[in-house]
Amino acid sequence: MNSLFIVFHVILLASSVHLTNASYEYFKLALVWPTTFTRIHAPGRMMTNLPQHFTIHGLWPTNFSLPWPENCAQIEKKHHFDQTLMTSTLQRYLEHYWPSLKPRVSNMKFWTQQWEKHGSCSAERFDQSKYFGKAVFITHRLDILAELKNAGIIPDGTKTYSRTDIVNAIKNTKTNQVEPELLCVQHQNDVLLSEIRLCLDANLAGPIPCPIDRSPDVTLCKTMSNLIIIPV
Repeated sequence: MNSLFIVFHVILLASSVHLTNASYEYFKLALVWPTTFTRIHAPGRMMTNLPQHFTIHGLWPTNFSLPWPENCAQIEKKHHFDQTLMTSTLQRYLEHYWPSLKPRVSNMKFWTQQWEKHGSCSAERFDQSKYFGKAVFITHRLDILAELKNAGIIPDGTKTYSRTDIVNAIKNTKTNQVEPELLCVQHQNDVLLSEIRLCLDANLAGPIPCPIDRSPDVTLCKTMSNLIIIPV
């Protein structure tokens, strides 16, 4: 896959255009741990075919303060999802890095939802193809799971790791030493790692410090426990 990925990235760079202003200030990249997601949101899903790496939940253009841009395709009709732009090569990478984890939601439907609700709000800088392509490239380059394993943090159904150790494993040259957000969920008596989120500048050139996330649906691990399980 690596050689094909290099070709894919070259095509992506070749299609880049001059960036223009858009109604957002930065991006948030949310990477989900599939096993945790399915235990909480899709408990009936077969666990045998789950990805064993972090997959993309979303790449969301947003602002440092309200309002947060959403559903821009409903305003700018020209930015509606166009399935004809989803080439076989792009779909192949998205199936690996950005699959739907819900049994009743197809990959194409999931990608449509993410573009219509979030990606379309950055369409003046990143059209549909570039938006998905950049998400794949950044996730591939970060390789969060490899960084954790290099630090001795291996997904395990019972072993706990400290939040500090997980954060420090991810803070490296790839992330400009920027601290990621860790999201957790309570499952029975355990605190499970749910997502890792990184903030990126408006041009997707690199990570930046995240502002404090006050969203009611976000539960940061540091508010729950310093001991975290990454389930398998």
